[in-house]
Amino acid sequence: MNNQLDTLISQHFPDVSVNKRLSRQIATGRSIPDFVTDWLVSRYTADGIVDKDKITQFLSTYLPEKKQKQEVLNDLVKGVRRKILDAYSVQVDYKRARLLLEIPCLDVSDASVPETIVEEHPLLLGGNVWGSGTLIHRPKEDHSREYEITMVDFKPMQTSKVDLQYFIGVRKHFTIREWRDLLIRSIGYNPDVFTVNEQMNLLTRLCPIIQPRINLIELAPKGTGKSYMFSQLSKYTWLISGGVITRAKLFYDMHRRVAGVITRYDAIVFDEVQTIRLQDEGEIIGALKGYLESGMFHVMQFKGSSDAGIVILANIPLTADLKPKSTDLMQGLPDWLQGPAASALLDRFHGLLPGWEIRKLDKECLCNAMALKADYLSEVMHDFRKRDEYPQFVKNHTRSSGYIRDINAVEGLAAAFLKLLFPDLNEVENKPDLFNEYCLEPAKALRARIREQLALYDQEYKPELAFIEMHI
Repeated sequence: MNNQLDTLISQHFPDVSVNKRLSRQIATGRSIPDFVTDWLVSRYTADGIVDKDKITQFLSTYLPEKKQKQEVLNDLVKGVRRKILDAYSVQVDYKRARLLLEIPCLDVSDASVPETIVEEHPLLLGGNVWGSGTLIHRPKEDHSREYEITMVDFKPMQTSKVDLQYFIGVRKHFTIREWRDLLIRSIGYNPDVFTVNEQMNLLTRLCPIIQPRINLIELAPKGTGKSYMFSQLSKYTWLISGGVITRAKLFYDMHRRVAGVITRYDAIVFDEVQTIRLQDEGEIIGALKGYLESGMFHVMQFKGSSDAGIVILANIPLTADLKPKSTDLMQGLPDWLQGPAASALLDRFHGLLPGWEIRKLDKECLCNAMALKADYLSEVMHDFRKRDEYPQFVKNHTRSSGYIRDINAVEGLAAAFLKLLFPDLNEVENKPDLFNEYCLEPAKALRARIREQLALYDQEYKPELAFIEMHI
């Protein structure tokens, strides 16, 4: 590991950095996001030494294991208020007009929660929001003589409001290699074991999180960490892993009159899409086409909009030399993502990420050095979504011709790379080679793979007929 980079990170990000090596030392027995372990390390580390005893005590008290479930329930029944750290979610029981709280560590799915908490933290309706919930046991308000568990307070685990201008200003103290390594470390990996191409592919996974309405497909074998950063890094992503997707959950629930998760998150991720089924497939595909094109969707009389990106993750079979077995990369995916009938939907995705070019992950790939805290990086990327000067920079510094969807895709992806690698635009204002190498060319390559797949299905998409020409 680079000790000079450790020093730079500690110097310029003293309050929002963490030693990932110490985070790796925490064995919780539970699957928890990186930002939870980063928070624990920051709270219980002094002079570079993590106090494992205090962390163990904290976890035992506030993050109970499954075997402690009855102990916690017994405390609640006896009238003890318990603060529990967990991934909470809320469902709406529209038939009885009530909110149902799910507490995974207690295997409870029918606790109650006041509307005021849900109004203050609407992400609870999407599910899996990590935070500290204060729970009590009390009689139900319906005078039925029954009792229920109720959440009376909720504090999500997150960094306080970030100073984005400080983050942008600090960039000048790092070289492009040091900054790229910082980002790779902060998403949990050891940059020293990855090639520059692999690092750029890893950072591409962040594009839908940092830039609005970036739609991405990644095809990769198992073990390359496709879903890791979406499930571990940012609370602003919603991961669907198997099961059935309904129009009500995704877009709009007519019975509840509540907009779907697409309006509450920065990215919606279909993980292992081969295991996912679309209920009323034709209806959902139609809505997806409209949304991917314009950011708008219609369900009966309801008209909604969002800037969430759509990400498709899928496994792909490879040859012995780790190359795709077929030029048709969509083979094996659900019918709605392959063949000529899927071309209209596929064309609306901005890029195809070749995840097969990323090495399979092992212990050597994990970061064990200084890095940004996961929740801090998540908040930085979330705030960057509101900054319009980056896509404007791309427009001002390129000349474009060709198919409008190609142009929009390349401009959006290039803006995402700008935000990630050159947040201080002054650095690339007079250095077009940097912008071209790290932003424009990677964006064009991602979109070109979409065109290559489309060309297999429809002659209209042949690259030589209508591919973008975009120059500095």
